[in-house]
This record gives sequence, structure tokens and C-alpha cells, in this order.
Amino acid sequence: MELVGGENMNTSWLLENADIPIRYILDKEKRDIEELFLNDEVSSWISRIAERSEANNIGDIHGSHDYRMENILGKCWILGLSKQSDRFAEHITFILKYIERQIQSAPVNESGFGRLYHYRDCQKVLCSFLPLLGFCDEHAVKYITNQRINILYEFTRQMRYAIYIDGSILKSVKKDWQPYIINPDLYADGNISLPDMHDLLLFAGMYPYLPEEDRNKVETIVQWFFGNGYSSIIRRYGYFYAPGGSYSTKAIIFKLHLLDFQNGRDDKFEKGALVSLLFNVFVLSHFKSARESLWFTLALDYLEQYKCSSGHYRFPSYMITEKRDSYVIMGGHMNVEENRKKKLYNEIISTYWMERIYQNINI
Repeated sequence: MELVGGENMNTSWLLENADIPIRYILDKEKRDIEELFLNDEVSSWISRIAERSEANNIGDIHGSHDYRMENILGKCWILGLSKQSDRFAEHITFILKYIERQIQSAPVNESGFGRLYHYRDCQKVLCSFLPLLGFCDEHAVKYITNQRINILYEFTRQMRYAIYIDGSILKSVKKDWQPYIINPDLYADGNISLPDMHDLLLFAGMYPYLPEEDRNKVETIVQWFFGNGYSSIIRRYGYFYAPGGSYSTKAIIFKLHLLDFQNGRDDKFEKGALVSLLFNVFVLSHFKSARESLWFTLALDYLEQYKCSSGHYRFPSYMITEKRDSYVIMGGHMNVEENRKKKLYNEIISTYWMERIYQNINI
């Protein structure tokens, strides 16, 4: 896919017109780190992780609230923070130690959902943004990445989409959920064999540092999302069955929502369905198998309709959402801390994300 004309000009325009977080991210020399720390929103999000670090308390990990660790780490990454800053890196140390302990221990709760949360929340989710934040060389990060690659590869290389069993034969499963019970064989040891956005974020950050064999495995994993059977999987992915705790059935991971551009009409997509589109395209742009898919081409064509004569972009506000207590992984925190009262706010944020996408496409 060729570079669309004007993208380099857009970088120059953003460096001239955007606030410090975007300028810092796009500046390859990273010269304004001290100015970045003076930004009110940057300081606010750093303070959240600093409080946890000082208390040596991971706290809640997965969820949409802004106090959840996945949103804190995700927003810090969006703001341009990374291991390059010793001040920020110090706050991550306690997380790295926590993950190291997790990979060396067995799940405390051998029944119910405790086993799944041990591997999903306390390892994968907590680790997912760390490579993007620059923590690629840590033993625990490399261990979890390798583990996820091999587990997901063994499943996705089959291009298998028949993931449900008949839930009517199981005890205490709601009738509406019975057709969508995910086969327990896909998580028998607690490790979930189905890929999700947290996996993609983990792989996106680690990709440049992986050996060729693992890169090829990652490409196979990503290709699975674009197989013919993917649409047969429901939006919530399905329901896990793990009796032995306070409840036996629950949906705990999200399917990557890919709009049906082939059969859907542009004017018929609901606003809510478009919230995650830009973020999804950005994350997928890290992978060759995604960039070469028909879906990606159609998605990019859809985004290009919002290109202005200037070469900049202006998306509807619901496509560049910044909303309190919403998932970073679902596109709920797309503002890179531009002043929303600025006349150019929409144009800057829209153009910035498209510039990041095209930078990945043209690596």
C-alpha cells in the first residue's frame, strides 16, 4: 500500500499546531520530555500510577473505569510516556516485579474463574501495554509474549471458528447463553486460546524484537481475524464455563469488532459501532497480514472519505472519542491531550491518528 500524498507534510503541520504530547511523540529526538511532564493531563495520569507504585498496590486491572490499571497504562502510552523517561520507568518497576511473581506461581484458585484471571488479568492484560511503553527486554514480558504466541498459534493455524458447545447440557447456564458457551477445551488450563485486542497490543509492541519464526506465527494469528468463519462468532465472543466459584458462566474477553464493509452501507453503521474503528485500524496496521487483507483496504477507504482538501482529516466526534471511564482498547480515550476548546482540535486528533496509521503502513 503506497503512502498517500501529503503525509510527511501532515507531520510537519502537527509539529507546528499540536500541543506537547503529539509534538513529543512525533519528534524523533524526544527533546521536550520536561515540557511533556508539565502537561496537566499527563501529570494527572502519571499521578494515578505513581500512587499505586508508592503503595505497591496493583489494584484493579481489567475494566472500563479510569482507575483500572489497563486504562492507566494505556492512556500513559497514548500520551507518549515510555521507558525513555527514568521518572516514568521508576513507577513501572513494581508492575514488572508483580508480573514476574505471577509467572512463577500457579493460580491460587484452582476452580471457578480464578485460574482464567490469573493468566488473563494478572499476566496478559497487565503486560499488554508494556512493550508499547518500551519495556520489551524484561524477562516476564518476553515470557508472556512467547507463551501467548505459542498458545494462540496452535489454535489459529487451524483456521477454526467452531468454538461453541451445546450449553444446554451444562448446569446453571442461562437459556439465552446456551448456544454460545465457548468450548472449555480452549481454556482448560486457564490459558485462553482465543486472541483478543490485548494480545494484538502485546504483539504490536514486541513485533520489532521478535525472531522471524515468531513474527510468522503472529501473522498467522492476525490472519485468523479475517477468515471466512470469523463473522459466525458473536460480538461478545461467547461465554466461558468455569464452575466452582460464585458463578459458573461469564463473558470475560471481547471479540475484535470488524465492521462489515462488504455488505454494510456506510450510512447504516451505528455510531456506537464506529467508536473503535480508528483504534482497531491503528493496531492492525502493525501487522502485514492485516494490512494485506481486504477488510483493511475497505476500512482505510472508509476513513479516507474524511480527508480534507488540505490533506488533513476531520472525523465525526464519535470516531475520536475521549470519555471518562471507557476502554482504551475500544477507542474510548483517543484524545492525545489536545485542548478540546481549540478550533483545530478535531482536525489535529484525526490527522494525528491517520498519520500514525500511515507510518505503520509505510515501514
